Amino acid sequence: MLLELNIQNIALIERLRIEFGRGLHVLTGETGAGKSIVVDCVNLALGLRADRDLVRTGEEKASVRALFDISENPDAENYLSSLGVDVEDGLVEVSREISRSGKNVCRVNGAMLTLSSLRQFTSMLVDIHGQHEHQQLMDSEKHLSFLDAYAGEMLKPYLDEVKRAHEAYAQTSRELNRLSMDEAERERRIDSLTFQHREIAGAKLKADEEDALISKNRIYENAEKLSGHLRTAYERVYAGGKSISAQESLKRAMDAMGAISDIDEKYKNLHSRLEEAYYAVSDIGYELQDASEEMEFDPAEAEKVADRLDLIQKLKRKYGPELKDVIEYGKKAAEELKKLEGALDTKQELMDTLKAQKKALKIACDALSDVRKEKAEQLARAVIEQLKDLGMGRTRFEAKFETLEKPEASGQDKMEFMISPNPGEPLRPLTAIASGGEISRIMLALKAITAETEGVDTMIFDEIDTGISGRMAQTVGEKMCMLGKMRQVICVTHLAQIAALGDHQYLVEKTVEGEKTGSTVRKLSEEGRISEIARMVGGADEGESSKAHARNMLNAANALKRKRFE
Repeated sequence: MLLELNIQNIALIERLRIEFGRGLHVLTGETGAGKSIVVDCVNLALGLRADRDLVRTGEEKASVRALFDISENPDAENYLSSLGVDVEDGLVEVSREISRSGKNVCRVNGAMLTLSSLRQFTSMLVDIHGQHEHQQLMDSEKHLSFLDAYAGEMLKPYLDEVKRAHEAYAQTSRELNRLSMDEAERERRIDSLTFQHREIAGAKLKADEEDALISKNRIYENAEKLSGHLRTAYERVYAGGKSISAQESLKRAMDAMGAISDIDEKYKNLHSRLEEAYYAVSDIGYELQDASEEMEFDPAEAEKVADRLDLIQKLKRKYGPELKDVIEYGKKAAEELKKLEGALDTKQELMDTLKAQKKALKIACDALSDVRKEKAEQLARAVIEQLKDLGMGRTRFEAKFETLEKPEASGQDKMEFMISPNPGEPLRPLTAIASGGEISRIMLALKAITAETEGVDTMIFDEIDTGISGRMAQTVGEKMCMLGKMRQVICVTHLAQIAALGDHQYLVEKTVEGEKTGSTVRKLSEEGRISEIARMVGGADEGESSKAHARNMLNAANALKRKRFE
């Protein structure tokens, strides 16, 4: 349940805090006051698309924070636990910050979440009906999604089975299509793959050889330089020539200190250190001699290494970018070549597999269709019952099924809602004959049915009253009042009949201070409700007669609620 909504710098709202409770909450106000902005803010908290233009003029960032009580929603709490988000006392704060630069930060109880995770979580908390859903009901292609949502978890294993069967069938079809290319194209592909495979296989590449070759080549390219410097270093350390070598110098110094080492401990230490240096230099001399002798330059070997590196670079340019990629390309070329050369046998195997998979897909689709048709009958009966309370008591409502020629991942069904609002009239497509008021009431009926089966605690309606007035408005208000006894309901409305039936009423007002325009929301007292409903009934005339009428509407609404819903 939504307990609190905090809004800062969104559209016309500078700073706002709204508290909610149980029952039916109605938001009213003059056109343009910003009633739907509150719903937009809830949408932001739920993880829906954020438009940077929502940031209030003159500000760089905006934020919305929503406090929920999920103590009676174990699925939501378990989902947060799976994400490592702590929940204390069943309270969860969802926050979202957007900026003009495009930065978008979502948090739940302080922990950052991705938008997809946020949407997954909040879908368990709130169900919003706005113009988008209204439009979906007027699109027959979307009707099946309403049925599947109603069927819920019962349908999931059937949908999963169809999805698996369809993917297997589609995968085999793709492989078969690749093999069914025309013969000339197949031969061209075989020629190309044969050349590529021979070129790579003939090179006998090793994954770790390139680094060793590069090291060898560097030595060969610098052979003369290396030989000269190694020889010079050896002579300076060991051989000496005309001058005394480093080794001989250390030997003389060591002997000199050896003659006085027994006089004082520090001389003994110096002698010891010179002795260590002497033997270290001797070892270096031997190593320099070995390195110099190893530097016998072999032009043929150097050319062989350079040619090998050139070949590797050529193959990397064609099949790379790295040597491991070249080797992997060769393996894949060999595999595809084998498939193409054995295409006839493989093709027959795939055709046999495809036939079996098509049968399995048909069985899965039929099972899904049977369940859908059963649930569609239940849904139709439930909608008809709900419509009786909404002034459409003699309406016929059915789901018409057609079978697609080519099954999809969602099954083989095409489904459209059919309606006959008046006795004696045939069933016709809902999208063709339903008025705006009828669509609103059918949508409300669907939401009422959903409320009885789903675990969502909060339902929000953004102008569900489109196209209705008078007695219809009263029946819609009563239905929403009934929903408010089962769920928390928040409704944006311009109809006094619905507003009067609310358990809580909030007034959205536009304010102007100097050059700044803003929107405020305040919860109305009993007298405040009388004044607002009087405005809704009488327009500019908020005289005593309008207030008396408003007072009567509220009294009648309270009496109705006590009689029917308590």
